[in-house]
This record gives sequence, C-alpha cells and structure tokens, in this order.
Amino acid sequence: MFKKILVSAVLATLVTGCQSTGPSSQTQKVTVKNKASSASIAKSAYNFSDDDITVPAYFDTQGLERCTFDRQKENEGCPLKKPIVRIYFDNNSTAGKGKGLEHVKQVNNLELVKMLENQLAGLSRFRIITRDDQAIGQEQATYLAEQGASAYAKRAAQQKILAPDFIVKIDTTKTVDTFYAQTSGVMDYTLEMTSAVIDPFTKEKMSHPNIGKIRVKSADVVNSKDELNVVIVNGRYYSGFNFSDPLVVQAMLSDMASRGFDVFLTRMLSEMPATAQVLGIKGDQLSLDRGQNAGVLVDETMVIFQYEAGFVEPIGVATVTPSKQSASGKIVKWKKSSLAKSIKKQAGSGIFRPNNGTKIFAVSVGTPASFLENRT
Repeated sequence: MFKKILVSAVLATLVTGCQSTGPSSQTQKVTVKNKASSASIAKSAYNFSDDDITVPAYFDTQGLERCTFDRQKENEGCPLKKPIVRIYFDNNSTAGKGKGLEHVKQVNNLELVKMLENQLAGLSRFRIITRDDQAIGQEQATYLAEQGASAYAKRAAQQKILAPDFIVKIDTTKTVDTFYAQTSGVMDYTLEMTSAVIDPFTKEKMSHPNIGKIRVKSADVVNSKDELNVVIVNGRYYSGFNFSDPLVVQAMLSDMASRGFDVFLTRMLSEMPATAQVLGIKGDQLSLDRGQNAGVLVDETMVIFQYEAGFVEPIGVATVTPSKQSASGKIVKWKKSSLAKSIKKQAGSGIFRPNNGTKIFAVSVGTPASFLENRT
C-alpha cells in the first residue's frame, strides 16, 4: 500500500488584465516526507483570499473566441484545444551495487508507458496516442476476421490518423543499494524519471509543459521502513524483503512508478488547466457548458473571469462538480470589484447571462486534493 502522498505546492501569481494589492496563492504548501518529489494541489476555494482570485499561471486567454470544443473539428487557433500526445520511455539505465540488481534490469519500460497512458487518457484533458501496438494489432485482426476485408477497409478509411502535437520522452534510472549491519541489511531502491517535451516535426525541445525530474524512493511506497529489512546469510537471501524474487522486485518498482506518475499528473494538470464557459449564474450557483469531456475533475477549484476584447477580469472562485457533458458549481467567494458586485447583484434577482460580446469562463487552478486520495 502507498503512504498518503504529501505534496509541496508552488505559487501561482500570473495576473492578466487586473490589479492585485498583494501576493496571490492558489496552491498550498505542505511538507514532503522521505524526499519524495514535489507536486502541486489546488487550494480549496473556501481558503482563497481576494488576492488569490486571479487567472492562474500557464493559462492562455488569447484566441478564446475561436474555440468550438468539437473534438474532431477544434479550431487550430483555440488555446484550449486538447493536445495530442505520444509518450516514449527511453534510456532505461540501472545503477547501484545492491542485491538483486539483475532483477531491476528486467523491468520493462513499455509496461510503464502503458500505465502512464492509461492515467493521462482517463483525465480527458489530453488525447493520447497509445504505443500498445500488440493490443491494437490483435483487435484489428479480430475485426478483419469477424467483419471481413471490405468492412475493415471502409472503417479504416473513415478514421483520421492522429499526429502528435508533442511527444513526452521520459528517461528512467533505476538504482538499488543494500546497506548492511552485520548479517542484516536494508534494501534501498530509487526510481528517477526525467521528462522532456519535444515537437516531433521541428525537433525542438519545448519549455511547456515543464514536468522536470521526478524521484521516488522505495521508502515512499511502503507502510513501514521495516518492510525493506533483509537478512542475508552466506551472501544469500534468508528472510525479509526478498530481493532474489524478480516478481517482488518488479512489484516494488511498479509501485514506485505509480507514485511517480501521481506527481507527473499533478504537474501536467497544473500547467494545462481545464476550462469551461459559464452559461449562467443564479445566486451563487453557476452552470458550465462542459464537464468531464473537457477534463474538469470532481471538486475542481476554478477561477471565474470575464473575457472581453482580449481583457480578463476575475469575478470569483468556485468549487465545481462535473457531469459527462456539463458541470455545475458554487461561487464560494466573489472578487472585491465593481464588476463582480454588479454580476452578483444581477444573479441575485434572476439568472445572469453574459451578452454584448462578453464571455465568462471558468479555469482550474491545479489538481483537487481529492484526486490524489481517490484516483491515484
């Protein structure tokens, strides 16, 4: 079992088209145990100050009016177009002088690719091109056998082959060391994942999204460090953590990879936020035109802002619950501004709907805390 992930968060301070009287903070700082890599979780909307109600970093407001949110026909100029991503695990290096190093070398990076693909695809904030060629080949062969060559050719002609907007290349280093104390010892495994985002057509290494390096220790994924103790007699395993069993070693590294992917996902979610358009506001309640289909997560903290002629003005912060095609939320705190005051007044006596060329959007500020607890 995993220890509960404790994360340290970064400050999000980008303000577009508004004035702030002090520093804003949309994420919260907590201590990281066991030297685990840091991640970012969204601060609860109930803990926002007025200065925190700003459009988050990494969000691009230019071209919002061009967005159609049609998966197959999204305008290329829309900044919210779901990126098409392919993932590669490269450079599978091993290091260390610990017991069972030969089993660490057997861990297949392709299996790690599939694990990460599944987690990213489940967020519906990205379009993932799988590298599971074996499963694809099996299904195509089955379809051909059951439906025939004509049906297969027709189906294939109807499908558009996706080209990735960028690829994520991840290099891994797996290290094992054994620390001895007379006949007993402690196993110490480390998994490091270094990410690079590359434009496959220009060969340019991109600065966004910036995932960076992720480091996970075996002590981060066990209930007690005693589980890593081992007794070695005459140079061979006797009892404790069975470094000589390849299945045990692979299970440990799989747990560590899953923990590392948790960190990976929270960084991706912070740098590539979910967005929806506000259809109306009634009292403190608001309705959004998309939900899970646009990657909005349960208990999402979202900043509400007005967009007009390229200018952005925050209105408030809300907590949002999505359905499949839409979402509803509650504005927990209104911005102390004349615009927010005017909208709140209109929403208090009926349903406020944007008009006259103005639009109101909701944008997420990071990963909901419940996501780590319930989904990873």
